[in-house]
Amino acid sequence: MKQIIFIPVLNAAAALSLLAFASSCAKVSIDKPNQAEQHIDFSTSVVTKAPVESSADMNEFAVWAAYYVDGTLDHKPMEGIRVYRRDGLWMYDDLQMWQEGDWHFEAFYPHPSVLEVSEIVEGKDAMGITFTAPKTEEQTGLEGLTIEYYYGPTASHDLMTDEYTRSYTAASPDASPVQFTFEHLLSRVGIAVKSTSNDVRLTSLVFKGMSVLGAYNTPGSQGQWQLLTSIPELSNVQPGSFTADLSDISAPLPSDGTAVDVLSDLLLIPQTPGDSENGLTPIVVEVSYTMGEAAPETRTLTLPSSTPWQPGRHYRYTITLGGSDVNLTVNIVDWNELSYSVEF
Repeated sequence: MKQIIFIPVLNAAAALSLLAFASSCAKVSIDKPNQAEQHIDFSTSVVTKAPVESSADMNEFAVWAAYYVDGTLDHKPMEGIRVYRRDGLWMYDDLQMWQEGDWHFEAFYPHPSVLEVSEIVEGKDAMGITFTAPKTEEQTGLEGLTIEYYYGPTASHDLMTDEYTRSYTAASPDASPVQFTFEHLLSRVGIAVKSTSNDVRLTSLVFKGMSVLGAYNTPGSQGQWQLLTSIPELSNVQPGSFTADLSDISAPLPSDGTAVDVLSDLLLIPQTPGDSENGLTPIVVEVSYTMGEAAPETRTLTLPSSTPWQPGRHYRYTITLGGSDVNLTVNIVDWNELSYSVEF
């Protein structure tokens, strides 16, 4: 019968009181102080203010591990194992022991099973991921986690990853938790609208043209995203399109220039808007509005290609209505805004 090990952690509410977006597989209590071999456990943190807002949002993640003896891969004791929360505790099945040698760990959030499908269909998120153990110095080539394809038409998943390497020796054993600090693989994009005139009413807004299919850390783009228009399981993938829900948007818009978010926290594959080299159409915002009793107007604004989307950055585009011209500006902020991170 498979053994399930329960690993206690600090109460999440206490961690949040320190503004720490932290979740931990804390010290394994069954280890004895003088025990030569100790169990492997993990400590993770999300040091960003992002769609993953707290430790309570991070219910599980996947871990891979490669174990080396004298520089040669011996085996992979962890193959995407699920580290998960139950009854407020973190746990994982089939507890592993530290052994003398070199260890390499990689983690991915969310657990890939969230995006695994038996058949890829248009409009439904899907992903394929593999792990290749890092090579020795004599062997070169692709290594680590590879996203063979990520199809994200809903732009709703926060993909994060990290890696960690440790040499474990019996003479000076280090059985402290493996520390993961997850980094974002996607870009965070939003659209806001503001008015400088009275009685401006937003009637519709559509954001479209971006690629929603790509691969990460593939032979052609190691450590980078590669945009795709098709994969064997899905051909002629259409660009993404997001229509704003205006039911909660004030009408008319505030006339003092206050920017109102109408599309927020879209998690999109890093790319350069309008990158013709990758066969992309321009990324545009189609906005319709009225001014007083005047007839409705519709404008199409093209995102500048001079502002490429990068992983872990937050892009907030603001459209200004109310004058003779409709303007679009972009504010780029560091998504990785540090909060307090604590270890227990």
